[in-house]
Amino acid sequence: MKKIIVKITFTAVIFIFTTLMGIIPASAITFNYTWKGDNNYSATGSFSYDENTVPATFSENGFGATNVLQSLNISFFAPLNNRIATYNNVLDGNSKANYFNFNFNTVTQEIFGLIDLGGEEPGDTYLKGTVNTNLSLFQVPQSGIDVIIDSNSGNISIEVEP
Repeated sequence: MKKIIVKITFTAVIFIFTTLMGIIPASAITFNYTWKGDNNYSATGSFSYDENTVPATFSENGFGATNVLQSLNISFFAPLNNRIATYNNVLDGNSKANYFNFNFNTVTQEIFGLIDLGGEEPGDTYLKGTVNTNLSLFQVPQSGIDVIIDSNSGNISIEVEP
């Protein structure tokens, strides 16, 4: 008799839970961003998160499961608009990069603070710095110190994807 009551209770809880989940469906919002260096290198990308569960600001860093981001990608371009590289730093809520760093204010819809987006292996390219202060595009050599190939005053543009 107890087993039947437990099964009925369990079934009822599952039913209520799945019904409530249908009331507030996940709603991903996607933003596109662009960066342009003083020497005409550029970067474009996008990121997304569930706007129903996101806090006012969030920060993500390092490898592994993210707290908020569902996806984040970035592509780098040479001055004549030839693509240098593309990276999916976050895919299905998991960061793929050890040095990944990203901060976003959902109220003002601004990327802020320290960011580090892109690759990290020899031959890779990445964008790193502090938004509104200095952002630099780096090339990772086979050995030695990473080389700055372009930079700007920290400006990065963002817009909601229609």
